[in-house]
Amino acid sequence: MKSKILVAIVLGAAAILLVVALALDFGGSTPTAGLSADTAQSPVTASPSASAAPSAHSSASPSAKGKDSEPKKQKTEENKPGEPTAEATRPSWDPKPSASPTRLEVPEQPKASQFKLPDTPERQPVLKKAPKTGMSTGKLTKEFPKDAVPVPKATTIVQSSVEKQEKMVFAGVEGRSNSSVEEVLSFYSEHFEQQQWLTTQSEPATGVTQLMGSFGADSTTVTIRQLPTGATSIVAAGVFEIQE
Repeated sequence: MKSKILVAIVLGAAAILLVVALALDFGGSTPTAGLSADTAQSPVTASPSASAAPSAHSSASPSAKGKDSEPKKQKTEENKPGEPTAEATRPSWDPKPSASPTRLEVPEQPKASQFKLPDTPERQPVLKKAPKTGMSTGKLTKEFPKDAVPVPKATTIVQSSVEKQEKMVFAGVEGRSNSSVEEVLSFYSEHFEQQQWLTTQSEPATGVTQLMGSFGADSTTVTIRQLPTGATSIVAAGVFEIQE
């Protein structure tokens, strides 16, 4: 009789627990809460199948989840073999001047070319020794320097003179030539060119042509004009420095 009463009590208690559990489930409570309450009242150990169920529910396949649920992978640039690793640097200002070879520098101004006169040709002395002083009429003096003051051929000498003052010599001649003015000018121009002298030509008066050649302290002036008789008047005067 007592055993029947105990069985009825146990069955009644089980029915009450089942009703309470169903009520809590339909009321919005999670089964976990119900289980935790039951485990607090009775030390019942959950079966492996029951514990595995939530894990199977939580580990759903990636295909069932949306694309947004997938963790975004950050792209990392891998360095190729042999390339140095790039390091982030912060720009900084250095007050000291940079010694880098790529430093921009203001180009230096090119030096102005210096003006230089042409080389002076080597000068040959006209007179190496002084001739004797003298004056002659109708002919050249005894030591007249014909190399310094030449006279064209077929020239009639009117007068000639030579004078010396220290190292300076003055030589002059006046003559009449049957050659034309142009021929006389060409004769003295060639002479000045051989002496490597500078030559200038001018016309100080009507019908008068003057030709002057010079180099250093030496110079010769030739005055040429056409006479009424048709002859060409020649007056040549030179100043020379003795180069012993």
